[in-house]
Amino acid sequence: MSGILYVTGADRRYFATTLLLLESFARRLPEDALMVCDYGLTPGQRAYLAERGQLLDRPGSVPETLHPYAKKAAILDYVGDRPWRGLCWIDADMLVAGLDADLMTRLWGRMEAAGAEIALTTDINGISLQDVAALDEGGTAMAPFRALLADSGADRTAPYLSVGFWLCRSRALLAEWDRRSRGLVPHPLFEQNVMALLAHGGHWGHAGRALLLDPVEWQPQNHLLPLIRPQDTGAAGDGYVVRGRPVRLIHCTASRHCFMDVYDGHVQLGRQALAGYFRILRNPALRAFQTGLLHDHVARHGDALVRHGLLQGPVAAGNP
Repeated sequence: MSGILYVTGADRRYFATTLLLLESFARRLPEDALMVCDYGLTPGQRAYLAERGQLLDRPGSVPETLHPYAKKAAILDYVGDRPWRGLCWIDADMLVAGLDADLMTRLWGRMEAAGAEIALTTDINGISLQDVAALDEGGTAMAPFRALLADSGADRTAPYLSVGFWLCRSRALLAEWDRRSRGLVPHPLFEQNVMALLAHGGHWGHAGRALLLDPVEWQPQNHLLPLIRPQDTGAAGDGYVVRGRPVRLIHCTASRHCFMDVYDGHVQLGRQALAGYFRILRNPALRAFQTGLLHDHVARHGDALVRHGLLQGPVAAGNP
C-alpha cells in the first residue's frame, strides 16, 4: 500500500545484522525503502546509509544517552516531517520472508474495517500481562511494570503483545507511547510493556484499538525457528511455512540464544570480510537464506561498503 513508511533502528553493533534485513526487504518490497534510525551508529555506517537514502539521524530532541528502548518509542521524532499514512516498524534482527505490498494493503484494509489504530502480534509464548508482571518472581525488577499495569486499568489476563513488528496509523498513539516510555524507570522490555498497556488499558485512552496478529505467521521466533521450512523450490527467501502457516517475517531471537550461533566477529565474503554482531540460525534452510543475503548485499553494494570503511581484507574468520 502506498503511504506506508517502513522503519527499523540500529546501533554500531547491530549494523551487520541490519544489512540482512535491508537485503531481504529489498527483495520483497523493491518499490519501498526501509529507513534506519541511528541509535549509535559509527560515522562510516551513517555515511553508508545516508548515501543509500535510508538514514534517519538522531534528532536533537532524542538525547544520545537515552535508553535504546526509549529511542524506539521516540519514532515520531526520528521520522520528523516525512509524510506517511501508515508507519511500519520491523526489528533489525528480522528477515523479510513473505511480506509484500499486496499483503500490506490487505492488512491495512483489515485495520480500517476493525477501526484499529495499530496492528501487532501477541507474544509467541501466549503469555498474559500478569505473566509478565510476575517474571521477577516477586522481586523488584518488574515493580515499575506492576505499577503501570495497575494504573492502566488493563485486564491482567489480557494477552501480552510484541513490538517487534507493527503497522500504525495513529500519530496520537505513537506520541503517547513516547511520552509514557521516556523517563520511565528502565526494566525488562519497558517500551513493549507500555505498548501492551496502551492497547489494553482502559484508563489510557487507546484500549480496544489494536488488531492482534498471529505471531506464528507474522514473526515466528524462539522454539519455532528450527521448524520453519521452504514451501517450494522458488527463490531463496520466498515461500517459507511453519506449522502449516505462511511466514511473513522471521525474528532471529530466542531465549538464551537457542537455535542460533551468536558471535561478534568477521564473516568472510570472497576476498573481503564484514565485521559485526551476527545471529546465524542453525536451521539449514534459514542459514542458507542468511548467507545468501549477506553475499548478495556485498556483491551489489561492496564498493560503497569499502568506500565507507565497512569491509576489510581477508581475516581468519569462519563463514556462517
